Amino acid sequence: MPESSFSRNIRGSGLWGLSVQATWAIPLVLSSLGILMISSVTAQLTAAQARTPFFYGLKQIQWLLVGLTAMIASTLPTAAFWRKWSGVIWSLAVLLMIMTLLPGLGRSGGGASRWVRLGPFSLQASEVLLFATAIHLSRKLNEPGLHRGKAIWRTLLIFGISVWPFLFQPDLGGAMILFGLAMAVFVQVFGWTIPLIAGSIALVAMFIPVVLISRYRIERITSFLDPWSDPLGSGFQTIQGFIAFANGGFFGVGIGHGLQKLQYLPAAHTDFILAVIGEEIGLIGTFSVILLFGIFLLIQYLSYLSAAGKFEATLVWAITLTIFIPFIVNAAGVLRLLPLTGVPLPFVSYGGSSLVLGWCKIGVLLRLMRVS
Repeated sequence: MPESSFSRNIRGSGLWGLSVQATWAIPLVLSSLGILMISSVTAQLTAAQARTPFFYGLKQIQWLLVGLTAMIASTLPTAAFWRKWSGVIWSLAVLLMIMTLLPGLGRSGGGASRWVRLGPFSLQASEVLLFATAIHLSRKLNEPGLHRGKAIWRTLLIFGISVWPFLFQPDLGGAMILFGLAMAVFVQVFGWTIPLIAGSIALVAMFIPVVLISRYRIERITSFLDPWSDPLGSGFQTIQGFIAFANGGFFGVGIGHGLQKLQYLPAAHTDFILAVIGEEIGLIGTFSVILLFGIFLLIQYLSYLSAAGKFEATLVWAITLTIFIPFIVNAAGVLRLLPLTGVPLPFVSYGGSSLVLGWCKIGVLLRLMRVS
């Protein structure tokens, strides 16, 4: 589609240059904060494991360097490349997810088989699949002459093929993020009506039965509704998160002075790192993280509005949501607005796969923000 006057005006303004810089600067600030918090909260853990001090923080720095390299590499392919090879990339990502279920290839952690062994490294396949699905849906829903009825079946087919490995891992949180992504991409192209209906049907027909047949998922729902009903069991993590926020107050207790480094809070350096920030930097730290994600979303919304074509616009929208939806799910779980799902906080939580894939997405967004 031809470039609009809005696109020309915003790309020619000084604001656009700042937006491009902020697209990589905000994730860099978040990643740096994550390294600081990971190093702080794992100090006692590394001592108990007879490892060098700040072992996890140093590993996260290594992954950040890999991620920055991946970002630079991801700025090289054009939108035409992603359009041409989206099907191949998505198929390989689905295959990678299937490999997590195979003995000898899959690696379990936190009650789910989410990783694939690749020599000395492990890769969280769901991060790759989410990225690949965003690209492939952007292409398949922007093909010429596509009408709404056919688009519905395409969306359901891509979602159905992508989601079933999540259910066998099991990883209901990842499945819900994938569903939200699929519906949101459809919304961008064809409007709200069908996704609202499909979402309601899917919630009743698929997700509720999946929750009810699993004891640990029922416990997560129970602990979400009333964590004090089992304070030493399913509600323990949620309660400890509240204690961390309460202990931090407005300004926090200071970096390195939080009680969660004594391992009171399970998964403090992964899923619950926002609670660590709340304790050591306080409400001002928690709000700053939320504000940074909000600014990032606003910048990408401007990029979406100024995209050179329909596919490019959808791709900006989809890739942005692969970052923003996990942020919402993680933050809402920690703040007890949603049940816990085990989803990491993008750019902040400990983990190489999430960090490197996050920076790959930033590289693609930076490429799409370039003036045509």
